[in-house]
Amino acid sequence: MLRVEDTDQSRYVEGSIENMLFVLASVWLIPDEWPNNPWEKWPYFQSQRLEIYQKYIAELIKNDKAYYCFCRSERLDELRNEQQELGLPTKYDQKCRYLTQEEITQKLEAGLPYTIRLKVPKNEVIVFDDMIRGKIEIHTKDIDDQVLMKSDGFPTYHFANVVDDYLMEVSHVIRGEEWVPSTPKHILIYNAFWWTPPLFAHLPLLLGKDKKKLSKRTWDVSVESYLEKWYPSEALLNYIALLWWNPKTTEEFFTIDELITRFDIVNVHKAWAVFDTERLDWFSGKYIASMDNEELFSKLLKYLNKYDKSLYEKIREEEEYTKKILAELKWRMKRFWEFRELSRFFYEEPQVRKDLLLNEKMKIENFDIVKKWLWLAKEILDNKNNLFNNLEEIKNIFIENIQKAEMKNGQVLWPVRVALSWEEFSPGALELISLLGKEKSIQRIEKVLNTLA
Repeated sequence: MLRVEDTDQSRYVEGSIENMLFVLASVWLIPDEWPNNPWEKWPYFQSQRLEIYQKYIAELIKNDKAYYCFCRSERLDELRNEQQELGLPTKYDQKCRYLTQEEITQKLEAGLPYTIRLKVPKNEVIVFDDMIRGKIEIHTKDIDDQVLMKSDGFPTYHFANVVDDYLMEVSHVIRGEEWVPSTPKHILIYNAFWWTPPLFAHLPLLLGKDKKKLSKRTWDVSVESYLEKWYPSEALLNYIALLWWNPKTTEEFFTIDELITRFDIVNVHKAWAVFDTERLDWFSGKYIASMDNEELFSKLLKYLNKYDKSLYEKIREEEEYTKKILAELKWRMKRFWEFRELSRFFYEEPQVRKDLLLNEKMKIENFDIVKKWLWLAKEILDNKNNLFNNLEEIKNIFIENIQKAEMKNGQVLWPVRVALSWEEFSPGALELISLLGKEKSIQRIEKVLNTLA
């Protein structure tokens, strides 16, 4: 079930809900029950459940479990500053907790703005069993009389979630460890209604390689940012699953069904997890290399259709050509995003860069040598008796001719590779000829020869 927690209207972003659904679907988390597919738990937008929250807040007021607070924000700011200057915990001083009923009535009739706070019991210890961390105890003296209902009539996150989790029969709450201090607050709300709390599990933090918590300012922390970089969803999900969870095996690659079958929250460790993009790249590269070519092409189309429309249209016009290119490049790709850079010269006429043609290590020290080997390659390609039906035939014919010229393969094929791609790094010369075809390969070699004439 998917519930949209939109009680803080100031933070609403247009299109965010649609984007959230897209991201969830991208990693195969498709809710059975949500706003567009309602069952008995609706409505699913918290902003549409205000009457429900008003009903339950009234119950707390009636049973003396909550109270009206008429303190203005200016007073609360001054109180917080004073406490900070004295090195004290920043908590509400409970000024309005002890108002008489007559005082409350007068203030309400005067139309004074108010919030509603939880009346936290004194001198109690809140105890709960975390499924990952074990027994946790927090004394109520360390818990603030938290606001449950804001002055605009909207509930706070804490109150709305407790009410909704109860009414929607949520059995487990699994979230980050930064929420551990909030859990006693939630349990106190459950206790105020005599409701049984769900089971809680708090995951360790996700850190960067610098051992600092991931931040929006310094890291990409949203799932979509990695989808935009064209990481395969399978690789992303597999990698993240292993950050906290120990499968009790040396295996590293799991299908979604295998993760579902084998996962046990007991095997989630307490230690912080380090998010290493290099490790993610390795996972991603393994996934891409292992994919069937048809499946890989289908996924590439899907990503391009969302993130690169121009390239999408280009490869749709040349499907078979693109499939051949993809079959060669998939061994070099760590994410789909790299296809754009690695394949650029297959779709565009490369720009001549003379400096790349020379290579001291291979004793290609001047352009006369370059021209000699390009002419040899052109003659091999021009030979009508040479039939290039596959890469193996191309290799046999070129190696045979290079041996006749009493030269090393690398010396001849270096300028050929550069002439075909004009990239410092690319597939080998013979692989390029296989992908580009005889006619296009000859055209590119001739262009370089004309430049060097």
